[in-house]
Amino acid sequence: MGLKGRVMELLRAGDKQALGALVADEPRATRFLLGRLWDPDDALRRRAARGLGVAAASHKEMGIDLTRRLMWALNDESATNGLYGIPAIAEIGYHSPQLIAPFVAPLASLAWDDGLRLEILRALTRISESAPELVRPVCQSVVDHVDKEDPAECDALSRLLEESGGFDES
Repeated sequence: MGLKGRVMELLRAGDKQALGALVADEPRATRFLLGRLWDPDDALRRRAARGLGVAAASHKEMGIDLTRRLMWALNDESATNGLYGIPAIAEIGYHSPQLIAPFVAPLASLAWDDGLRLEILRALTRISESAPELVRPVCQSVVDHVDKEDPAECDALSRLLEESGGFDES
């Protein structure tokens, strides 16, 4: 079985440990994970995002490149639907906080976009699980954009503030 087949088999099986080992040993596997970020199956997309987070932690230079590409996809100029890349950014941040640090504020600055905001809140929460100090300084800028009438956004904001420890006092 080829590399693509192995990646797909592990994604379908939900075998996080084996997928993590594969992407750590075989960086080319990220190409197949990237393609799965737009899969119709939400569970498969989430597993691919986790795999990319592990790959970024194992291969820092590649992780920086992946993060730049995923952030670029969030710009209108990219002509890409970057929404599905946000969970991968979150997983990269969770697994490699030092790598994601320069991208946290730019990600948070996109919270004005109604179509991205919920995933951004979730991503910042995930990053907060390993590095709340990176997220705390941007919490206020995100709060200002949350739709107070949207229960999903309010819940996501509550989880973000709880996980990150609230607002930066500086």
